[in-house]
Amino acid sequence: MDYRKPVIFGENWSPSRYKVLPYFAVEKAVLGRPENQRILDFGCAAGWNMSRFRQYGRYPIGIDVVPERVVLAAHHGPVAIASGLQLPFPDESFDLIYIQHVLHHIGDVGQALVEVHRCLRPGGVLFLVETTQDNPIIRWGRQLYPKWLGDEVNAPFYFAELKETLGAYGFAVETAQQYSVLFWLWEVLPDRLPVMEKLTPLFVGIEQLLQKWFNRQSAHCFYVAVKA
Repeated sequence: MDYRKPVIFGENWSPSRYKVLPYFAVEKAVLGRPENQRILDFGCAAGWNMSRFRQYGRYPIGIDVVPERVVLAAHHGPVAIASGLQLPFPDESFDLIYIQHVLHHIGDVGQALVEVHRCLRPGGVLFLVETTQDNPIIRWGRQLYPKWLGDEVNAPFYFAELKETLGAYGFAVETAQQYSVLFWLWEVLPDRLPVMEKLTPLFVGIEQLLQKWFNRQSAHCFYVAVKA
């Protein structure tokens, strides 16, 4: 995916890819609840998630700290340059706050969760997608490359510990699931060589076997957590 231009969800992906990325189906169901109208994409980057939410019939607001990304995300809806440590919104502004692979870049995770909790209405939903170090390749890779796309990795997470952290900051976790043992590597390769996307069905089959045997070593996870 080229983050130097506006990106649209699904424009270059094989449909078989969704079979091993379970958070998409859960996310679509959560966003489809009639009470979840006011949505914040926390760390929206170039607007990939915002474009998907619009496909679901929702109209999110996005924030990011990088001005160039905000310009690109603006193709998909209203965005602002803002830090997740000090959200520029009143209390209880949102029904759902979505954070995908952003929290580990924030130096003060606790303060970020305090702000998310403040800006959600009572019963509002935090949908969190994260990378975890349960996967040994992630642990080794971060020792060699402590940045991702130029952003520092400031908060290493493990699946069980992150669930406990959410509870400590006032969230009741409804859904918690690990996924992607090695398929996360495949998410990168076709972006470099688009022709490789044709081989995705083969790697989906391999990943499905790996999930049966090594799911606890998955590289990614997601949580659906409600403001208690």
